[in-house]
Amino acid sequence: MTASRLFTPISRRFLDQPLARKGLIVIAVPLICFLIALASVFLAERESRRAENYVRVTFSIQSDILELHALLAEAASGVRGFLLTGDEAFLTAFDKAMKELPAILTGMRRLIRDDEQRARLDGMEPLVRLKLDGLSSLHGTADGSGRPLSEEIRKTLTDNKALLDTLQAEIGKMREREDFLLAVRTDEADAIRDRSRWITLLGALFGLLGGISAMMLMSNGIVRRVGMLRSAAHKLASGQKLEAIPAGRDELGELAAALQEASRLLKAREDALRESEERFRLLVDGVHDYGIFGLDEAGRVVSWNVGAERITGYKADEVVGGHFSKFYPEDTRGTHPAQELAQALEFGRIEDEGWRLRKDGERFWANVVVTALKDDHGNARGFSKITRDMTERKKTEEALLAARREAERASHAKSEFLSRMSHELRTPLNSILGFGQILEMDLDDPENQFSVRQILTAGRHLLSLIDEVLDMARIEAGRMELAIDRIHAAEVLQEALALARPLAEERAIGLHLDDEQLSRAFTSADRRRLLQVLLNLLSNAIKFNRVGGEIRIVGRADGRLLTIDICDSGSGIAPDGIERLFKPFERLGKDGGATEGTGLGLALSRHLMEAMGGRLELVQTSARGTIFSLGLPIAADQEIADEMRSAPKMIPVSPGANIATVLCIEDNPQSRDLIENIMTRRFGCQVMPAILGESGLVMARQHKPDLILLDLDLPDMSGLDVLRALRSDARTCAIPVVVITADATQATRQNAMAAKATTYITKPIDLRLFTKSVEEIACSQDLSTFPPTQKS
Repeated sequence: MTASRLFTPISRRFLDQPLARKGLIVIAVPLICFLIALASVFLAERESRRAENYVRVTFSIQSDILELHALLAEAASGVRGFLLTGDEAFLTAFDKAMKELPAILTGMRRLIRDDEQRARLDGMEPLVRLKLDGLSSLHGTADGSGRPLSEEIRKTLTDNKALLDTLQAEIGKMREREDFLLAVRTDEADAIRDRSRWITLLGALFGLLGGISAMMLMSNGIVRRVGMLRSAAHKLASGQKLEAIPAGRDELGELAAALQEASRLLKAREDALRESEERFRLLVDGVHDYGIFGLDEAGRVVSWNVGAERITGYKADEVVGGHFSKFYPEDTRGTHPAQELAQALEFGRIEDEGWRLRKDGERFWANVVVTALKDDHGNARGFSKITRDMTERKKTEEALLAARREAERASHAKSEFLSRMSHELRTPLNSILGFGQILEMDLDDPENQFSVRQILTAGRHLLSLIDEVLDMARIEAGRMELAIDRIHAAEVLQEALALARPLAEERAIGLHLDDEQLSRAFTSADRRRLLQVLLNLLSNAIKFNRVGGEIRIVGRADGRLLTIDICDSGSGIAPDGIERLFKPFERLGKDGGATEGTGLGLALSRHLMEAMGGRLELVQTSARGTIFSLGLPIAADQEIADEMRSAPKMIPVSPGANIATVLCIEDNPQSRDLIENIMTRRFGCQVMPAILGESGLVMARQHKPDLILLDLDLPDMSGLDVLRALRSDARTCAIPVVVITADATQATRQNAMAAKATTYITKPIDLRLFTKSVEEIACSQDLSTFPPTQKS
């Protein structure tokens, strides 16, 4: 098997490894080879040092052998010289040998590793000691005189000489053996050095091959494939078709597969996009209600659909290439198209409506949406423009606007009519009821008093009818005016009960009030209208009750709701009348002639309650009685209501105090006479009449009256303007002004109080209410300040 064939499966297995493992392999292979090379060098070096050490040991042993031989020879010579001459200087060599030979023998024993040499040393060591002992004995027997040696000494010398020769022979053998070992060990060291060089060379070669292998793995497994992927990415970015990329199981292989999949998807998406563009073209061309066309950066038309052709009347070949401003009227053609394109570039899109021109010159109302088209880098590539013909809608809107204006004019006219009718109807009733009340006070004859009371009853009934009809007209016109305020529910309920009590007493009907739960309950409502609803319900409960019956009024506060139940003991309501109960002008029981009425009370009351955010409903009806229930939300701010409740009230004093002269600005003679009659008879003051507003202002400035009674409907100017002029003049700003008018609308009332009227009283005048108001003004200690009040 060749190296290339062997490398191929290794390379393939390497390709399948993850990148992290590839990097580890690429780093580990050279590193392992480097470590192996280092290890081989280290082993070779160690072997070489061991061989050299063997050589050095051999040299050391040889040196020790020579030293051993020299010391023994010199010691023997020294002893012999001492014996012959008696000179102790010769004993220096002997002393040295005695001192150093044991150490040399010990050192040789430590160094010798050869068994033969160690055995020879073992044999030599006793001989050396024997030799030394012999020399020592010769040294001991000598006297140092230099005389001829004795026979015994000669024999000892001869024996020592023979022993020395034996030692020399053994030393020679040791030297020969060490020379042989030196040669052997030198050869071994040379061989080890040669082997170390080969090991180092092989380790370096192995490291080189490992590095080359790692480089090849890196190149084949990563670098070359990354280059292929980069080339594929460039082709993919330029929209070219990708060729097959060698696959792999690592991340690069996954990336290659992803690029090929992306290429496939882009190709598929391109084919889908091409189909979508074709469908979009067909769709755009098929749209008939919208004009859809494209513009280039300069505003020239580049595309045109059937809808645009239908709306404008132009064919595509008549428009494409021309500027889209040709569809605009001449008065806006020079500026409006350029503004639309500029705003579309700035904001992305612009929507506008205006007049445009068809091919035949006809104007049409168009809704236009211009959208700026930009590439991925934000550069303008043109505009899309969608136009819709809205001419019919424009005509409809103009018609609706004209109808609305007409409705508003009619509503205003109706309001004016209601105001005028209120004034015209209330003014004569003012005289009828006013003088009727004076007659009632002046007449002593019971029969005449009964006749006057009949007149007053009929007048008040007519007034009630007028008020209810006008209220229903205001509700239908959506102009019901309410003064919503925080009021104490128990106080309003007690006031209504007090007003209804005389009517109940005439029929011996008992009134029972349970308002314990309402002691601190406040609601947001129009006080006058709530009182009107309560009086209407109490009046019905009295009228439709039996003589000697009873009425129970129960008030309770449940959570956030204030509820008032009015329960009577009458005969109930027939089933066929329940569904007609709250319909206007439906009088239940009229066929039997049981009671009088307009048939508006309950319908008006329900409308008023709903307008104040409350409710009015029939809870129960039977032969034992009927229960009506009204509900209102409980006011959240109790503190303000408490302050209103605890506000100081004026205490009336003796009539006529502080009022001597009264200016009455009134154009109706009957009303003027009535007021003059009341003021002179009740308060004994002088009344100065003024028919016109201007003359009234002059008289007020000249005479500075104590009180001014002002009608709002004057021939020359509005009574409100007269009031404002009085308040703006330092000479008359402190004079109390009582507004007396037949206009009972809430808006007029609010305008008068905003102009700082002291009191507001509506016609027909209720004498008791009127006199009470004047008395409250009269009892004020400081006529420069008067708390404004509203009376009806």
